[in-house]
Amino acid sequence: MKRLSSIRPSNLVLLAAAPFIIYLFATSSKYLRSLIAILGIGNNAGPIFVGFLLVLAVAILGYLCARNARFQTAPSWVRISAWAALPAALALAVLVFVAPQVLMPFAESVFFHALSENTSTLIDRSAQTWVLFPDVVDQVQTGLQVLLLIYALVVAGILLSGRLPVRARGLAQLGFEILTGAALFYLMFMARWQFATGVAITFRAAIFAYIFAAILGLIWVGLQSFKPKARTTVVYGCISLTLLGVSAFFFMQPQVKYELIGTLDARIAIVRGTPQAQADIIRFGEFDGGEDQQYRIRSAPNAASAVEQIETVDSVSGAFVPVGANTKGYPVIWQTQFLPDQYRNPALAFAVFGFLLLTLTVGGAQHKLHPLAVGAEFFVDTIRGIPMLVIILYIGLPLAGAVKDATGGGIDMTNMTRGIIAISVGYSAYMAEIFRSGIEAIPRGQIEAGGSLGLSRWQTARLIILPQALRIVTPPLGNEFIAMIKDTSLLSILSVRDMTQRMREFQAASFLPFAPFNTAAILYVVITLGCASFLKWIERRTAREDR
Repeated sequence: MKRLSSIRPSNLVLLAAAPFIIYLFATSSKYLRSLIAILGIGNNAGPIFVGFLLVLAVAILGYLCARNARFQTAPSWVRISAWAALPAALALAVLVFVAPQVLMPFAESVFFHALSENTSTLIDRSAQTWVLFPDVVDQVQTGLQVLLLIYALVVAGILLSGRLPVRARGLAQLGFEILTGAALFYLMFMARWQFATGVAITFRAAIFAYIFAAILGLIWVGLQSFKPKARTTVVYGCISLTLLGVSAFFFMQPQVKYELIGTLDARIAIVRGTPQAQADIIRFGEFDGGEDQQYRIRSAPNAASAVEQIETVDSVSGAFVPVGANTKGYPVIWQTQFLPDQYRNPALAFAVFGFLLLTLTVGGAQHKLHPLAVGAEFFVDTIRGIPMLVIILYIGLPLAGAVKDATGGGIDMTNMTRGIIAISVGYSAYMAEIFRSGIEAIPRGQIEAGGSLGLSRWQTARLIILPQALRIVTPPLGNEFIAMIKDTSLLSILSVRDMTQRMREFQAASFLPFAPFNTAAILYVVITLGCASFLKWIERRTAREDR
């Protein structure tokens, strides 16, 4: 009974209902198929899962070995695990030689999905299911054997590192700890989980978004704490006026002249690279004589090709080309001039940043605040007023597309990355308010005491304020993480194949009315209750440390 009393009541309810849930999935093929689809269990998932567990166990043991070597006061179970790392690594290396079918499915899956499936020359696309070429599989197996043997030798060296000089021993132990930590990070947050892809995507999106949101939240709080100095208004005013001056310079550059030639009976050829605003004017008939009708347009590689299409392509009757390109003497319907994108885009960018900074500078001068503090407060208040779905759609679609166009395709973020950035930006405003409340709960006398001890502003915040504030804000930060797990379901709007998207795909393919939705709801309840229990344990532990 004492053990039961330590379990949260909500978890007791879930444990009581667990036999019925297990019976439901075990006896109903509809719910079992829904579970497999939503979890993201792929082909050959069983052997891949076994290989993942073995590699994860050896990586954890190696990490504990490094921690035990660095900190001699580690608990007894850590010391036992440290000495078990060497035989475990050797056993895994031998296993690759004698029974490669145990580890190779996982190694092949991770290596395959680390490649570009559309362009890699290591993938055999002749079969219905794409696989690695046999010689590539042999190379992966050889590489895995070599890595495990090297890993075992390094573990042995760490265990015997007591004979090394103190500085060399410390560097070796720290380096091995970083190496094993990076391996654990890759296994948990980067490697392909063929046995539970949907769950992996959901957790990884929530965890990465949580980390980035916390960092952004601390940045906003730090900016809000800036205090203006005597010349702050003058300096930021000069910067904003300089930005506006640069914008005016770009706006004053010579404009280019274009003309619409031919007729409006069929499609209109648009030269590739024409600004989107001008193309929209043609498309929607917003020019003189267009009568606000919609016209179909067609892309042309250059002006000469656009003019030629009027004569050679039956579906094209007009072209929008630079003045002087009308070598065939077609009638001119409309003329205009505009600033090229190479001048217009930086002009608009400098104008927006300059005007925004000038507004913040004036507002800060009026209220005796730092301009960056005003900007951070404005960001927090604005983002909290926008629904998360709107933020995801805005960052995931138009903003990501604009970044791709501005960089010439150099920055082309995946849908997963776009979603993580969107959730991070949205929740950073809430994180900032949580951190701010925790910091303000610390008595101001402690800040003054840190200054009297000779600590800088950064040292006072890092050593005195933040450790105490984090203990205060642990419960609300935990609530934000649970909310993020649930809001990752909104990433399905970007076609991110998390559990919600997989549920929608399975429901659309199977036409089952209840099983997919019930299964997804049960999975989210189990995940959130598990996270809530873990966060509760952290709260109890931090409370014991405070005593």
